[in-house]
Amino acid sequence: MEKTAKWLRIVAKDHDKWIKLVNDLGEFNFAEDIVQEAYIVLYKYTDEESIIKNGKASKGYMFYTLRSVLFQFYNAKKKLKRQDINDTNFFNQIPDIDNSEIEEGYNDFCIMLDKKVDTFNWYDKKLWKLYSQTDMSIRKIASETKISWVSIFNSLKNIKNDLREDLKEDYEDWKNEDYEHLK
Repeated sequence: MEKTAKWLRIVAKDHDKWIKLVNDLGEFNFAEDIVQEAYIVLYKYTDEESIIKNGKASKGYMFYTLRSVLFQFYNAKKKLKRQDINDTNFFNQIPDIDNSEIEEGYNDFCIMLDKKVDTFNWYDKKLWKLYSQTDMSIRKIASETKISWVSIFNSLKNIKNDLREDLKEDYEDWKNEDYEHLK
């Protein structure tokens, strides 16, 4: 329990950053709730090795987790709006949403993405991890590594295209909620 609480505290250190990230995704009124829900998702379905990289929370992993929780929130809100709500039985009409299958599917997709990245050559792997798991921009990476930003940009573009191509079917399965095909 203490180990879990410890790595979750590392994630929560960047709480304001996660709030801003949710704001950047377009949600302002419920950003705090979305971030808190993401912590619960992480606690239930993630292990320390997936989220903590070099002693810090992975920005990319948190982005996908927050985006997933936000989409679930919007979908629940849509279901509620579609219902004909009257004052007498409002609370009986709130949908009971079980997100465990969605979250497990998302977790499986993230694991597949991590496994694919692990097959990259060392340069692409390091570059992808620098870009996706830190706050560094392409220009910042270029200045720190003394590699031209054009080279970094082109490498990242190729990496993204490779990931898109290799994980296209799995991403479609996840989007279509065919989670059993993700294994």
